[in-house]
Amino acid sequence: MKRLIYGIFTVLLLGILLTGCSVEVQEDQDKNNTAEYYLYDINGDETALVREAYTPEESTAEYMLKDMMQRMNNKESGKEAISLLPDELQMNYSVEAPVLVVNFNSSYKDMSAAREILVRAGVVKSFLQVPGITAVRFTVENEELLDSRGNPVGDMTEDTFAEFTGNEPDAYCSNTFTLYFTDKEGTHLVKEQRTVRYKRTIPRERIILEQLMKGPMEKGHYPTIPENTELLNVTIADGVCYVAFDQVFSSYALEVSEKIPVYSVVNSLLDAVDADKVQITVGEKEKLDTFGQKMALYRFYEKNDKLVVDEKETK
Repeated sequence: MKRLIYGIFTVLLLGILLTGCSVEVQEDQDKNNTAEYYLYDINGDETALVREAYTPEESTAEYMLKDMMQRMNNKESGKEAISLLPDELQMNYSVEAPVLVVNFNSSYKDMSAAREILVRAGVVKSFLQVPGITAVRFTVENEELLDSRGNPVGDMTEDTFAEFTGNEPDAYCSNTFTLYFTDKEGTHLVKEQRTVRYKRTIPRERIILEQLMKGPMEKGHYPTIPENTELLNVTIADGVCYVAFDQVFSSYALEVSEKIPVYSVVNSLLDAVDADKVQITVGEKEKLDTFGQKMALYRFYEKNDKLVVDEKETK
């Protein structure tokens, strides 16, 4: 049964207050573009923002607010890009200088966590270019946007969404992650340390899952995710890491306990990212309700250390 996940997700958690929310922004095709202003769309994979040069006829706050709002509501987008706002989503605004209050219709609540983050980042980054606007606040049907714990998201500024363009000298970094694979019997998890050098624009949660999908590199360790599984999306919002795989994840069963693939993903992620729970979905148009016989999807999983075996002790 296909399910829709309703709710408003927030990324303004403790980690974001300290480091900002990492949202990748892809550059324009024209590298020589020296535009002063930009509008934002979403790439075809719905994983990152793409920006296009924007040249207003007037650079006054009144004109730019009306023009940018109209363009976004009209779902105007560049080539090979998806409009920032979904079809049914509309917005209007009011100004409480220096804060711009953007009000959305109820369709805002229908967005997935991944799309909501991109929409929020694109809208905020666009309107912060308007003269005199230093913060943006969201409301839905004139009610202040709340996170899943019922707390107001509040004002968002240029520090809320931070990204690396990939041009800086330190555009790459190295990190050592703990990945969880399975033992020979397929009943327990075993730890494997792996150091990975990667581009900073790529979220570490994606790096972890990609490495997990490549399989183990140490003798005596066995894969937990079927070969050729595709990672559709991974997003962190409101302390939850949302992971979406295609149906290969469950249609090609490995000779392991059904808990192993799930907690392999959960433990690997929660050891390294700013989240305390993981939700896994499987499938694209028609999502599965369960993994295996008993592992329910659409629920929040916490780290499970009881499945982890200490290889030193077993030896």
